[in-house]
Amino acid sequence: MRIGEEIKTLEAAFITIPRVDIRLAAGSGALNGDSITKVEEIPFTKGFLGGKLGKASADGLIILTAGGDSMDPLIADGDLVMVDKKRNILQDGVYAFVLAGMARVKRLRPTALGDLELISQNPEYENELLKRTDLEDFHIIGKVVWCGHRFG
Repeated sequence: MRIGEEIKTLEAAFITIPRVDIRLAAGSGALNGDSITKVEEIPFTKGFLGGKLGKASADGLIILTAGGDSMDPLIADGDLVMVDKKRNILQDGVYAFVLAGMARVKRLRPTALGDLELISQNPEYENELLKRTDLEDFHIIGKVVWCGHRFG
């Protein structure tokens, strides 16, 4: 096999996911401005995306950066999180969202009364309750499906 053919074979085995310059606050919130800029493309194998995430393509996937420690130990300050924008139907799970103009990441749990619990993994932070009457300023970016966690 020639070098060019080897490169094409390797390229065919990977799917790239755009990492954008949005910072998700794992805390009270982060302002990000109005424009979204792609920082880089991060490659994942098709086998990983299909086998671990059930995705055959990068359609709807973006990678964002978490900031803060309210989601420790699940998501640490500076971790990369992959968000599936197509998974925006609210169920119990970890989501990237915007509330009052602030981009955040939390475990979200709908209540029987139509309110929404915003749950921090770190026990040092209190959970929040968002009343259904306050949901007009709430927008789901997508469900967090993967986290690149750093050690030390």
